[in-house]
Amino acid sequence: MRVHKPKRRQGRPERRFRPGPWSDGQGLETGLELETRVLLSARAAAMTAAHHARTHVPRVTPAAEINAQYAMFTADFLGTMGSMSIVNDYVTAINEQSTGTVTVSTTVTPQPYTPPSPLMQVKNASVFFPNGSTTPVIATATATKGGASIGTFYLTGFSGNSLIVNTTLSTPVSLPVNTVLTATLTPSSLASAASIIPSYIINRTNQMAIDLVEYFNSLPLRLPFFNTPPHTPNNRGAIQNYVYGAVAGGGSTSLQQSLLAIPLPTTAGSDLQIYKMTVASAIEQSLIQTLNGVSEIYAHQLRVAITSPNNRYGVIASTTIPAYILASH
Repeated sequence: MRVHKPKRRQGRPERRFRPGPWSDGQGLETGLELETRVLLSARAAAMTAAHHARTHVPRVTPAAEINAQYAMFTADFLGTMGSMSIVNDYVTAINEQSTGTVTVSTTVTPQPYTPPSPLMQVKNASVFFPNGSTTPVIATATATKGGASIGTFYLTGFSGNSLIVNTTLSTPVSLPVNTVLTATLTPSSLASAASIIPSYIINRTNQMAIDLVEYFNSLPLRLPFFNTPPHTPNNRGAIQNYVYGAVAGGGSTSLQQSLLAIPLPTTAGSDLQIYKMTVASAIEQSLIQTLNGVSEIYAHQLRVAITSPNNRYGVIASTTIPAYILASH
């Protein structure tokens, strides 16, 4: 007689939450504890999920990063309500006079000066009008030998190395070659500030361009290649090169060159307001250009040609593309 044995379940039995024996009275009551192995697995899974939740940080999008960089630049340059900025400091310097004085001199050359000529040729005429100053200067002429005073000359400006002389207010005397002209100047803060602002524009736009390039270098994406001839080395620096050029490049449409081309105002009146509006327009134009250019390059609608000579045997590093762009992957 054949006996049919019940079939056993094949495979590894499921391990679900199962009641375990109550041991020391410090845990769950009898019938409510979890089996130790199952409990440890559940705890490990929970810790792993919590770890992923903590380390997941939303990445800033390229458009958001570009907008943020331009917003910081605008705040530094034009300022916001109640904040300090380069333009605000420049307005303060417009009516601020320096308390110090400086003595400058040059010599009459290459030919003597004969009145009533309104032009006097000298070795360096710009020393009397630093940073484009238009304040009239009274210079004293002294002889080469002995240092005796010859006369005084009222200077209203210069052209090249020729001083413009007001003959009515000047001593009508001839000056031989090598006569020394000396004047004591009181430089204004306006002239000093006007000479510093171009340096600020160059350095601030360079820093902004570097920050944007470093941001794109840090993205975990396969960025577009430069456009090069077939069978030549290449790298993924097209967007980085474009962004750097759009912000701090030598082209006339870059942010740096656009700002340098705007004349600085000399009063705190209407010309200052026109200057602020012109600067704001230049910044907005550069922002739109940069955003559109990055979008088109990433979509392969705009090709950026590498400027260094390329061949199948290697690449000659370009002097116009920074090394940290060429080294990007």
